[in-house]
Amino acid sequence: MKSPKPVLSLIQREILVGGMLGDCSIYRAKVTHNARLYVQQGAVHSEYLNHLYSVFQNLCSSGPKLYVSLDKRSNTTYKALRFNTHSLPCFNYYREVFYPEGIKIVPANIKELLTARGLAYWAMDNGYKDRGNFRFATESFSRDDVLLLLAVLKENFSLDCSLNTVKSTQYRIYVKTNSMVQFRALVSPYFLPSMLYKLQ
Repeated sequence: MKSPKPVLSLIQREILVGGMLGDCSIYRAKVTHNARLYVQQGAVHSEYLNHLYSVFQNLCSSGPKLYVSLDKRSNTTYKALRFNTHSLPCFNYYREVFYPEGIKIVPANIKELLTARGLAYWAMDNGYKDRGNFRFATESFSRDDVLLLLAVLKENFSLDCSLNTVKSTQYRIYVKTNSMVQFRALVSPYFLPSMLYKLQ
């Protein structure tokens, strides 16, 4: 008798959604194959990456590995930690909604997927402090995707945010000053100690 395929716990699903709005990726070698989660962070954020590994460890065969690369233009060595899960059916849905055409987007149903925990992991993964306020680095998403995220931040969490144009086709989300107390209250319970500097 075959053992049942692993399923994602509620916490894993919430963290996965937040990570996918940031730098996490889900790959599928072929349409007929199951998908797998890839997580990478600079070595400076090793505590955060190791924490993410602990969240998904039951779905992995090995722990994080260190990768070293050289940027020849600047002669700078870059160190990153990375891990990936097994290819599993439980990741297929997230591959389909985040990559309907093969390129990562914001899913149309992100309002139903994004929780306060997911918001916190998105903030840890891809947000940064900006003079006492907070920005999400959403440059990889289209303007319509970022506008959808702005609407969800308002509807789900009552956060007033604005769209900032970085370049003609790149946009960031800025948490307005009047929403910073609410934002910190929402995400700080889930923040790792090494990431709290982003909220100060």
